[in-house]
Amino acid sequence: MFYLLPFMETVRRSFIQSASGRFTGIQNYREVLKNQAFYLAVKNTGVFIGAGVPVLMLLSFAAALLLRRALASRKLMAAMLLPMAVPAAVMVLILQLLTDRNGLWNGLISGLSNYLPFLPSESHTNYMNSKWAVLIILLSFWWKNTGYMTVLWLTGLAALPRELEEAASVDGAGKGKRLLYIIIPQLAGSFFAIFLLSMLQAFKSYREIWMAAGNYPQENIYLLQHLLQNWYLKLEFDKMAALTVMLFLVLLFLCFFLQKRLEGNS
Repeated sequence: MFYLLPFMETVRRSFIQSASGRFTGIQNYREVLKNQAFYLAVKNTGVFIGAGVPVLMLLSFAAALLLRRALASRKLMAAMLLPMAVPAAVMVLILQLLTDRNGLWNGLISGLSNYLPFLPSESHTNYMNSKWAVLIILLSFWWKNTGYMTVLWLTGLAALPRELEEAASVDGAGKGKRLLYIIIPQLAGSFFAIFLLSMLQAFKSYREIWMAAGNYPQENIYLLQHLLQNWYLKLEFDKMAALTVMLFLVLLFLCFFLQKRLEGNS
C-alpha cells in the first residue's frame, strides 16, 4: 500500500505531461536523456558509488578479519557503530570546520609552510568548492559507514563453522588459502546484504553533501539526487517520474545480476 501503489503512480506519471495530464508516451524519457545535467549527474554518481562502495566493503571486511576474535566485546562493537549515530548536521559542521576558507586544514597548511617551503604561506581554499570535493565526501562516507559494515561482516563470520577452517589448517592450508577457498565462498549471503546496504548508505550520503554544498555544488559532486531536487523545485514532476523509473530499472538489474552471479559461484 505504502510502497507499491505510489511507485505504480510514479510509473503512470512518467508517461504523461504533469501540467495537462496528457499522455505523451516516452517523451519524458527523451527529455531526460537530452538533458546535459543528467549525464553529469550520472557520471558523478557512478564515480562516487563505484569508488565508495567497493572501498567501503574492502575496508570493513579487512577490519572484520582483524577483529574477528574480539566479537564478544560489546564495548568495541558500540564504539564501531558510533559514527553512524552522528547526525547529518554535525557531519556538515565538521566538514565546514575542516574544509572552509578559514578552516583547520588551511590553518594547518599555513602553519606547516614555516617548515615546508613548497607549501603556500597563506591558504584560503574552499575545498568543498574545489577538485578535492569528491575525495572529501568519499572520506566522510568511509568514516561514517566502515564501523557499521564491519559489524555486519563480523556477524557473518561468527556464523561460519570453524571445523572446516581447522581441518584445512591441519591439512596444511595457510591463512590465505583458508580465506580464499573457505571463508569467502561461505560469505556470499553476507556479501549481497552488505552490498545492498552499502549502496543504500551511498545514496543517503546526499543529505550531508546537500547541506554542505547546496543545490548547485561543485560540478564533480553534482549527483542524481541534486538533479531530482532541482526538478522538484521547478515542478518538473514528469521528468522526475521518468528518471525515478530509470533508476529503479538499473538498480533492479544490478541486484538480480549480482544475485545470480553469487548463486552461480556458491
